[in-house]
Amino acid sequence: MRDDIAGISHEYTMVNGIRLHFVQGGKNKARPVMLVHGLFETWRMWRYVLPALMKNHYVVVPDMRGYGESDKPPLEVMDKGNQARDFYELAQQLELGRFVLYGHDRGGRAARRYGLDYPETLRGLALLDILPTEYIYQEMTSSTVGPHHWDQLFKLASPISEQLMASKDNVELYIRHFYNRSEGFLDLLQADGTWEHYYHAITQPGAMLSMLYDYRAAFNVDVPRLRDELNRGVTIDVPTLILWGRQGNLARSPAMDVWRVRCSNAEGAEVPCGHYLPEEAPEIVLDHMLRFADKCFSN
Repeated sequence: MRDDIAGISHEYTMVNGIRLHFVQGGKNKARPVMLVHGLFETWRMWRYVLPALMKNHYVVVPDMRGYGESDKPPLEVMDKGNQARDFYELAQQLELGRFVLYGHDRGGRAARRYGLDYPETLRGLALLDILPTEYIYQEMTSSTVGPHHWDQLFKLASPISEQLMASKDNVELYIRHFYNRSEGFLDLLQADGTWEHYYHAITQPGAMLSMLYDYRAAFNVDVPRLRDELNRGVTIDVPTLILWGRQGNLARSPAMDVWRVRCSNAEGAEVPCGHYLPEEAPEIVLDHMLRFADKCFSN
């Protein structure tokens, strides 16, 4: 399972005070891309698009701090600024130069921070199926938050969330609930063996607590910083691609209106799937990824 994708290698390195696991593949270092996973997932969420991307790119796929095989640091360093710094130091070590960064869900939030902090190192940025963190917490109503984003508040409730997540049965129930929001997604994971990989990653010592820290740092550190930047008119100015699932977290939201306030050079598209775009609709998502990469590397 760990090495079932031909041409990749698993590596570990020290960045920003932690040990980071990442996968790399492809030989065209003139076209470097980095892919970052979402909640309850790892590098493996990109498994269906990796082989095609590797044909004409050098691809780097980290496990974010707190997830997968990377270290599980304390709350104080789980904010998106530190996660973005991890990517920056990894990119410097690998001498990526200017690259295209794709991020899904939690990885999309860290990728957004990267686009604000290190724009000079990017050719382009793609954010998959996320609304801005500060928009969710500060602008959405309870009726719109309820169906897809209720957990963003649950994870802030300490110590009850830790106590509930201490039970493996509760953890599995919770994860299955999330996967089942996209019809047929859990079946897909079980069919190709990825469910076991994800479940093992999620139930490692410290993993669930790191996930809670990720959300708490977002609320206490990232949201105030993002709101201040928004109020001052700070935007992401590199070419930005917004992709969302028709039945995903942006369903019925004014996706591009929300993001164009925050990204000055944004384009977007809806994909006929749920939240887990690269796994549910890999051919369509791959087409968007390749087209966007071509555009970014031609400039």
